[in-house]
Amino acid sequence: MITTLGFVMMLGIISLILLRKMSPVVAFTTIPVAICLLAGFTPGETGGFIKSGLITVAPTAALFLFAILYFGIMRDRGLFDPLVNFLIRRTGGKPLAVALATVLITASVHLDGVGAATFLLVIPALLPIYKRLNMSPNLLLMLVGTTAGVINMVPWGGTTARAAATTGLDATELWLGLIPVQLLGLGMMLLIAAWLGLRAQRRVPKSLGAAATFDTSLGQPESREFGLSPRSVRYWCNVALTAAILACLFTGTFPLYACFMVGLGIALPLNFPDLNLQTERIKAHAADALQMSLVMMAAAVLLGVLSGAKMSDAMALSIIDILPHGSAQYLHVLVGFFGVPLGMIFSPDAYYFALLPVIRDVAVAAGVPLESVARAMLIGENTGFAISPVVPSVYLALALAGVELRKHITYTFFWAWSVSLLMLTFALLTGAVQLGS
Repeated sequence: MITTLGFVMMLGIISLILLRKMSPVVAFTTIPVAICLLAGFTPGETGGFIKSGLITVAPTAALFLFAILYFGIMRDRGLFDPLVNFLIRRTGGKPLAVALATVLITASVHLDGVGAATFLLVIPALLPIYKRLNMSPNLLLMLVGTTAGVINMVPWGGTTARAAATTGLDATELWLGLIPVQLLGLGMMLLIAAWLGLRAQRRVPKSLGAAATFDTSLGQPESREFGLSPRSVRYWCNVALTAAILACLFTGTFPLYACFMVGLGIALPLNFPDLNLQTERIKAHAADALQMSLVMMAAAVLLGVLSGAKMSDAMALSIIDILPHGSAQYLHVLVGFFGVPLGMIFSPDAYYFALLPVIRDVAVAAGVPLESVARAMLIGENTGFAISPVVPSVYLALALAGVELRKHITYTFFWAWSVSLLMLTFALLTGAVQLGS
């Protein structure tokens, strides 16, 4: 019963969000509780599951809240204007070049394997360029999220670390066989960026492209009223402060959420000494910050119920049970094939700590090399992590780009799954992933 209810819950939530029948906040807070009570858990037990989920998610929700407010202040002060102008000059105001640059920048930034840090660095810097050239924020989010998914298989990344821990393999050894697969994935992302960038370029009026090339003052951010000149001392103080925060993000010397808490505390008086003006600027950005924080806290209810009620474990086992007899040697490839849609149902922890052990035992017994099992599941799931409703950093990316979850999933799903399938096929052809004997 718990298995059926788990699938009904996840499919119902995803369907209602995609069909715009229910907002994520409502879906995440009501449906899991109703399903949990229907499964026979008491209100006290259900409350315990929710509390557990909130404890897990609280640091990420705090990160969202303070990061959005911090970058709102930085946009007010025009922190990214010189970078935007430089990139537009270098790309000639051409969407094709901007899309290609997005993939290359994301691939470089995400070498640290931290999705939240990548979203925080890349999206606020590139979004003004996309807006100025009338390019869709959905395109930006798709290119950043899917490229980050391709690069995410580095040995220090969270997914590879989980897979290594579950299988007992060395993370570096697991990754070395995936390098050619990642290079193929990066090449595919460049081709997709070129195709979609060229389409966007054809829609940009010639006058806009020319103006963007020779007049970088075109379409300055809405924060022009508060913008700082790059020649001012405060501007460079903001640059130094942001660089220090990003250094903390990449080195891990300070918790992510604490970086932006302290950063916002410094940025407000540094940029707006007047208390009334500080309050005004916080209010100006509070709507976006609060909306995404609410969604994140609501998602904690879903995550807590999935884990506490053992629904994830039961769903994983049921998938194994319905497989046809004799399919054990293909099981890891089959799961990898459906990795992107499965990643929208299972959280990364559930995927690697609940589903992978079951797949591992069945496939290895059929003669499949252990590293092939882990690689197939890594390739399958990673490219779609940025469209999963149960991945916390997704809501940070949505908030930074100003995109709805429904629109993001419908725009990105096809591209993410296509890249995943091509990478998995290549891995099979090259022997990085093998079948059983």
